[in-house]
Amino acid sequence: MKLQDVSIGILGQLIEMTEQFSREEYTKSLDLLSANSVGRHLRHILEFYDLAVRAGNTGKLNYDKRERNLLLENDPHEAISKMKELIALMRIMKEDLVLKLEASYSSEERYNVNITTTFYRELLYNVEHAVHHMAIIAIAVKVDFQQIRLAENFGVAYSTVKHKETA
Repeated sequence: MKLQDVSIGILGQLIEMTEQFSREEYTKSLDLLSANSVGRHLRHILEFYDLAVRAGNTGKLNYDKRERNLLLENDPHEAISKMKELIALMRIMKEDLVLKLEASYSSEERYNVNITTTFYRELLYNVEHAVHHMAIIAIAVKVDFQQIRLAENFGVAYSTVKHKETA
């Protein structure tokens, strides 16, 4: 299975979940999430994926330079549109690409990290990053939005799913 397919599956689960939220629920500040909302976590996932996919055009990637598009955070329909766009873009990405990744771990630019990576490696990172945030979202859904139905393995690492199947 290709990483694009795994990512498309994740985005599909997120679409199914998001379609069930009202705008009020999607944007509700939750104590359990340190006053964050489901929408904020979803925006975060989508912006990372968007940067990775679009890096194919520039060859450069910096997750710190996210747009932080509040429409994705505050409007579930906008988030669904973005997910469908990402799915379409992923379907046309057929090859791995070399990327230059820049990251900042200090306010001083001289401490920036620049490494060579690949599109597939960054998709792998995005899969793990998305699953991590989906696990957080799943906790919030179970506590605050019990009417929302999640996919069976929503927010569960693929290695855990595989382990359960063989145990």
